[in-house]
Parts: sequence; C-alpha cells; structure tokens
Amino acid sequence: MPHTQQTVLGEPAVIEAIARKFIAIEGDRVLYNLRSSSSYSWRDPEEWVRCSTIAFLLITKGYPANRLETEVLVPRRVPGDFADIVVFRDDRGKQPYLVVENKAARVTDAQRAQGIEQAIGNANSLRSDLALYDDGTVSVLFDTSGAYGAREREENQRGNRERLPEQYTSDGLRWRFIAGDLENDIRPAPPGKLEAKVKRTHSLIWAGGKRDPLNAFDEWSKLLFAKVHDERTTSNGENRRFQVASGETAISVASRIHMLFRDASETDPSIFPEGLRVNLPDTKIRDIVQILQDISIVDTDSDTIGQAFERFFGSVFRGELGQYFTMRQLARFSVAAIGIEHDHYVIDPTAGSGGFLLETLLQGWHSIDHNFAGQSEMARKRYDFAAHHVYGIEIHEILARILKINLLLHHDGHTNIEADRSALDVDFQNIRLRNGWRGGFHRVVGNPPFGDVVKSGDRDLLGSNELEVFTLADGRSALASEQAILERGVDMLKDEGKLAFVLPDGLFNNQGDQSNCPQTRRYLVMNGHIEAVISLPDHAFRKSGAQNKTSILIYRKYSPQERIRFAGAFDAAIAAGSDTDEAVGVGLDELGHSTFMAEPMHIGYTSTGAATPQNELYRPDSDGFIAEEQEGSVLGEFRSFLAAPRTYSSRRQPDTLSIPTADAWRAHSSHRLDPKYFLFKKEERSALPNGWVRSQLRDVMTRREELAQPELKPNDRVTVLTISQTGDIRAREAGKGKNPPEWLGMYFEDSPSKWYAANVGDVVFSRIDLWKGCIAVVPEGFDRSLVTGEFPIYALSDERIDPRFLSVLLRSRYYRRAFRAITTGHSNRRRTQTDDFEALEIAFPQDIEEQLRLVTPVLQARAAVGASSELLRRATLDFSDVIDQRGDEVVEEDEPFEEE
Repeated sequence: MPHTQQTVLGEPAVIEAIARKFIAIEGDRVLYNLRSSSSYSWRDPEEWVRCSTIAFLLITKGYPANRLETEVLVPRRVPGDFADIVVFRDDRGKQPYLVVENKAARVTDAQRAQGIEQAIGNANSLRSDLALYDDGTVSVLFDTSGAYGAREREENQRGNRERLPEQYTSDGLRWRFIAGDLENDIRPAPPGKLEAKVKRTHSLIWAGGKRDPLNAFDEWSKLLFAKVHDERTTSNGENRRFQVASGETAISVASRIHMLFRDASETDPSIFPEGLRVNLPDTKIRDIVQILQDISIVDTDSDTIGQAFERFFGSVFRGELGQYFTMRQLARFSVAAIGIEHDHYVIDPTAGSGGFLLETLLQGWHSIDHNFAGQSEMARKRYDFAAHHVYGIEIHEILARILKINLLLHHDGHTNIEADRSALDVDFQNIRLRNGWRGGFHRVVGNPPFGDVVKSGDRDLLGSNELEVFTLADGRSALASEQAILERGVDMLKDEGKLAFVLPDGLFNNQGDQSNCPQTRRYLVMNGHIEAVISLPDHAFRKSGAQNKTSILIYRKYSPQERIRFAGAFDAAIAAGSDTDEAVGVGLDELGHSTFMAEPMHIGYTSTGAATPQNELYRPDSDGFIAEEQEGSVLGEFRSFLAAPRTYSSRRQPDTLSIPTADAWRAHSSHRLDPKYFLFKKEERSALPNGWVRSQLRDVMTRREELAQPELKPNDRVTVLTISQTGDIRAREAGKGKNPPEWLGMYFEDSPSKWYAANVGDVVFSRIDLWKGCIAVVPEGFDRSLVTGEFPIYALSDERIDPRFLSVLLRSRYYRRAFRAITTGHSNRRRTQTDDFEALEIAFPQDIEEQLRLVTPVLQARAAVGASSELLRRATLDFSDVIDQRGDEVVEEDEPFEEE
C-alpha cells in the first residue's frame, strides 16, 4: 500500500516511536529526536517514507536513537549532497554502518534507479557497511563493505529491508535465560540479594532526585509488573523476555519490555489503566532489566519478599514520602493485637502502600499454617485468603497502583483494592464493598490520615455520600478526617468485629467541644468496647517528618446483646434525669468492661527510623516476625488482659494497667482516654518519702492575673520574659520575629494580647510547651516582667514551701512526666489546661531546712553552669581579640530555642 500520512501514522512501529517521543508530529512539521533534534515539512510525501523508515530502524531493528542522524553531509559527492538517514556503529557518530536513501511512494523506474545509485554512492563515500533504498513500496538492501566492486548492483543485493540485521549482527541474539531449563532459568532470590536488587533498581529510577519518589516507585512498579507477567506466561523452552541478550542494544530491550508491560496490562487490567506506559529512558530500562533478570519473583517465598520490601520501604522510600507509610513494627503489632483468622474479612480503608494489608496477609497465612498443619490444599487455603478476604481502599491513584503491585509481589490480593476512591464514599466498584461495606468485615486496620478536614459537599472525599449521614458530623459543616474515617471504620465492622487504628492523641484527650474529640470518645463507647489504647513515643513518626503524638486504638464493636444492655441502662438513666455523659457511665457500669492501657518507650526503631532490638511492643523471632512467646511485651500483657480482664494487674517496663472502662470515663471531666494520663495517675498515688506531705498545686499556690498596661507609659522600657526548655527565664529579644524593635510602652498600644505582670518568686509556665519543660520560678532581676495570657502566673501561698525547693521540684523527672501526662493535643505545640495543672499533687518535706538541704547541690550546679558559660564567653572574646583587635564585638549566632 502506498505511503500516506494516515497509513504511516497507523504503522505499529511509528505509533510506538511517537509514544516514546522519538518522533513527534506538530502541525505541518515532523520532529525527530535522534542524535540531534531536527524538524522537516510533514507535507512532503518523501518525509512520510523517511518517518516510516526511522521507526522501522528504531523499533523493529533495535538501532539506538543516539546513533541515527538525518541529513548527513556526504563528502566527495556533489556539493551539498546529503544522506537521508545514517546509522552509526558508535555513540560519537564517527563510524557509519548504514546509509539510507528515501524516495516518495509511486516513483518511476528511472527515479527508483537514480535513488539506488544515490544510496550506494553515499554509502561508498561515507564508507558504510550497508546501503538501503526505501520508497515505501520497494526497498533494497546492499552490501557496500568493499567485498564487491563499487559498480556492482546485483550480487551485493541482500534482499529488502527486512533482511537488515538486528542490532548490527546477523548471527542472532544470544539468550541466557530459558524458561523451564534447569541449568539456564531464573531462580528464587535469598532475602539479602533481593533487597539489594530492589534498592539498586529504585535508586536508578530515582536518579538522585531527578524523579520524585512516588513517581519513581510507580515506574519501578511497572517494570516489576512486566517481570511477573513474563515469569507467569513464558512457556518452557522459550527465551525469557525480561532479560538482556548478549550485545543487545538498549532500545531493543526497551521495545520488548514496553510490549511486555502492554501485554501484562491487557491480561490484568486491575492495576494499570489502559494506555499507561513505562516512562523511562531506554538505557534505564536496560540497566534495571539486567539487575533483575536472574531472579524469580513468583518462585520466591512470601516471607523473603516481605523481609526485603519491609526494609526497602523503611529506608529507601519512607524517608521521602513518610506521610504515606507506617513503620512495619506498628502495623505488625496492630494486626497481631486484633488477631487474624483464615475466615476473617479484613479491610484497610486508607491503605496507603499496604503495610497493614501485607501484615494481614502474613499473619493470616501464619494462622492457616498453624491451624491446618498437615491438611491437604494448604496452598489453596493461603491463596483463597489473599484473593477473597483482604481488602483495601486508597484514594491516591499512583499510591493505589503501588499498593496493588506490592500485594501482587507478595503473591496476590491486589484485585480487592478500591483505587482512586475515598473510604467515605458509598459507591464502590468492588462487589463486596458495593454490596456490603456496612457491617461486612471482621477486622478493620490502618493509619487514617489526620489533620485534614472533610467539608460538606466535598465530592473528592465524600463521592456520592453526604457529610450529614455521619453521626459525628451532627450540627457541623466540616469534620476532622480521622474522625470521619474512624466512624466509617466502626460502620464497616460486623458485630463483635475488631478495629486497630493509629490515631492522633488529641482524639483521646482534647477537651473542647469545638474539637469534636469528646463527642468522638462518646460515640466510641456507645457503640463498642475500647479494649486497649497504646500510647506511642513522640518519635514514632519523626522519620516521616511528623511531630505528632499518636496512640493505637484497639476497639471491639458491641454484640447485639451488649448493645441492648447498654441502651437499656442508658435510657433508664436519661429517664431518671441524668445528662448524656452521666448516662453513658451508667451504660458502661452495666457492661462491666475494662480497658487495657500501655505506654512503651521502645518500639523497635529509633527517631531516625533505624532498627533497634529494643521493642516493648512485641517480641520478634529471628526473622523479625511475631514470636510465639510474648511474655513481658505489650502484646503479651494485652493477651493476658484479654484472658482475665477483671484480675489483670499492672506492670512496669513496659508500663501497663487495666481500668474499668466506666472508671476511665468518669476520671476526668472531658472523659479523656490517653494512657499517659492514667499511668501517671496510678503513679501519683504511690508511697510518700518519710516525713513528706502531699497537696494539690491549687492548695499551695494562687493564680495571679495582674493586668499590666504598659501603653499608659509609652516611653518606659519594660521586660518581657520567655522560658526555655531548660527552665531558664530570659528576657525576650526585641526586634526578633514579630517582636517590636524596642520593648517600649508605646508598642503595646495596639497589641491584640492582654499582658500580665509577674513578681519575683512567682511560678510561670507556658500553656503550649509545659510538656517540654517550660516552667520556672521568677528569679531576681525579672520583677514586674510581662507575659501574655499564654503564660499563667501563680504566687506561692503556702509558707511551708521554699520557692527554691519548688523551682527544683517542678523540674524533676517525676513532674516532667506529670506535665506530659496532663497535656492535651498531638502536635509539636500541645496545650495544658490550668485546671489540670492545678489538680496535680506535689509532695514535700515540711521542714524548710530539709528542703534546702535537698536542692542546694542542684542550685549550686546550676550556678556553676552559668558561671562556666560566662567564663567560656569571656575567654573566647579574649582569644578573638588577639586575632582581630575588635574588642568585645560579638558575631551574631543562631539563638538557642526560646518559647514564644
């Protein structure tokens, strides 16, 4: 068929060349991105033929684009004569291999003969091995290597263009890996080797930051998908397609991998949408194939894949996209705490990269191996669990694809992922979700995103759902994302089903109704049993760049009988005149449940994400999975609690306790449920040292709110104090940040804050940063200094206490724990309520002399530190003066941290 614009653009090789951006059609111009970029008229019929030939050379014959050039000047020919296409042997373009002469279709015999002469003449002049004449209808290949005379036109013919050798050789490619060949096929990989290959291939794609980590991993996933398809579909005796043949060019490898990925996507369209391509340079594809070609993903056991990918996510990927990932130790503990059986249906409504679902697979398989040992069809039971019992929802399109690949590499479960859709929607594609998401799952797990807000009418997050249907959204036009997803998770549970979520601490202890956290806690206890709350260290998500304090909620939905009993007691209390919260307590009394709380200090990794053997959450076996014996771990203690909740006793290291749920509900006016608060309250009632007495802070000091009005004396200087994390009081620096250039009364005239005066001996703390240690007794030199209302001031009213003793006491380890325990919120700036501060108890000896005896060494050491700092400063200035004779001039340095 004669070449036209339409026929050329319909050729598979041209389609592929355009898709890979070797060729581009822009209006009436065609662009070639070869050794150099060039542009020609797309109206020229001869150009249509050249376009077809270039695509043939690139895609069909595998010649590298960087070795093809158009319009190459031919020496010793008619001045200005140019070869249409030249293929070089080398990257520098110094050794011509093939010269091509193109003519438009439908040329006359005379024009064709002239074109052949032109092709051979140009080839001889450039000293190339081969010459090709191609007019789209007729093509002739000639040997011009010198074996024949320059005028020979018959014997040196090698047929049409199909006879052109692939990639410079007519001997054929030599393949190393042959399917089913015991000596020459791919093999399963041990964990260390697999992990090294995974990291190496991802680093090649990431390219030192050239591609963002999410897209880099998406491209990596495409190649893994193609490899798995090759392993599953290549027949015995055939060459593996996911390999690099000896001497094969990058473009040839890439062309085969592109085709392999396309075939894989057509065979299993559940992961990558139609038309999606691998978007990597040919050389990258070849290099990655070369690294992965000798291992079998399909034949490598799941545990080995799990170990390799756990460390991969933990070190390579999470550092760049921490917001999407939960450290494996947390997922492993959470899944183990709720228990997975072979017949459970499990869902993660915000699945991310799949950490919780992978743990579900591994622990579900372990349960099958344990409960059905020795029975037939064990492999079928494991497959059925993965294929039919594990579900996930992920709104981020690329992350959902990564999740599916992750599950696919772990031997499946990927077909049950609802992608590009929020868990808050009600219109799902998956049959099980569409027909029974409400009450359809035995287990719900995950780490819901928090800090976002779901607003009424938000179609991205709600889909076809409405915010008004959520109980927690009653009377609201917006709802915190973690609250909405938590309610959805509870809705997804079957009766007596269990949920394990990582949640921000504010949900467990924030007090204001505006936060909706007290309402969320009420919703939880009215619909199910809070079996456990596990407080995580501050560093749990620091590797991800987050400063949030979090806890793990273990929750069981009520059975129908429990729901009836609770409702009966609740309704009776309401009828008797109780308010809602009082009635909730009565309902909890009726059920008589207890709640387990724990606060591990060590969770298997450091603040940098580095693995450590110290793990109080669970005891790992030699491979890092959950060991059979869990005595002394939080998991072991929780299991002991579940076995006998009424008789369980508390433990130290790790800190654990059991408390009747009704007692926990009534312990604080806000019904807070955070473990650090209750564990401290348990410690607060511990034995006193001999001769000491105990009093609440509100009984030994009085809140002072002496309003200052510095604006009334506009020219007077004032001192504004600030408190460091070390408990030191310093003058706040003028001109820094939002501070005025000078602390003069005139600058307070339009201040939005109220200002209060502190006296020497007053206790001052920061509401926001008390938990960091920002509390102090006002020293000499700061009398009448000013603070805002964010720094409550207290005057010591009990003459039995010396202020110096109090200043050291409130900095002790016990009170640092106390202040952390009463703090609410989960961000880096957590808040302390004055009522909670005043309710703290302090213990002290009644003898003032004894108080001073105890704290004098601390006071002396503190003074010595100050003197040493001044001595160091002075010595450094004296030395500097020897160098530059500039006196006491100080170089501006970064200021130490100060509380605002």
